[in-house]
Amino acid sequence: MKLSTLSLRQKEQLFRELRISITHHSNAIEGISLSFGETKALLENGTTAGGKPLSEQLIVLGFAKAYDVVVRESSNPNFEITAGFIKDLHFIMFEDALKVSSSFIEKHIGAYRTDERYIKGVDIKLSSSNKISQDIENLLFRFGTTMNIEEIAQFHIEFEQIHPFADGNGRIGRLLMAFQFIQNNLVPPLILNENRKEYLESLADFINLSSFLEISQKESMKLVEVLI
Repeated sequence: MKLSTLSLRQKEQLFRELRISITHHSNAIEGISLSFGETKALLENGTTAGGKPLSEQLIVLGFAKAYDVVVRESSNPNFEITAGFIKDLHFIMFEDALKVSSSFIEKHIGAYRTDERYIKGVDIKLSSSNKISQDIENLLFRFGTTMNIEEIAQFHIEFEQIHPFADGNGRIGRLLMAFQFIQNNLVPPLILNENRKEYLESLADFINLSSFLEISQKESMKLVEVLI
């Protein structure tokens, strides 16, 4: 689905609605407890959710700020994702939460992890900490700015296998995916928390993930159907 098939008004509506929906669902996938309504109230009105951890709410706000950067920078077809850009997104997402609730946040935000990590229950070998920098550079070198859905899917899988950060890898990976979709005139996918199991299973193969992302594009398009 091409972004160019939408009117300017529809595109603005899409990005505005996705700011709430992607922020909610991407964080919910990682265990953040705010409901969609609480996320919407927080982003639109600054209304905090009673009884929910402050650290979670600050991460939600940070994610939305990073999403805004993604939408802004992806409008430039010549903007190249760099290691610095990836680290900046990570820093933006966790900056406020670290300042206020440092005990709940993995340290060294905006920097690669320095320890070894494993994904429990999944037989996938992650990059060793001393190879993360080179693995990211190799990944970025192999994929340019012009990408189709299959290539974006392959990039996403490899990024998650590198797992460069102590926390937030899934969220940063999905933000990068949104960037790549927008930059390539594609409607960014909305990966619903309800489809978390299917999403995680699709990470084993880029063909399966490509098909899943095309379905997730339809979830995004539902946000603008009333304007079509």
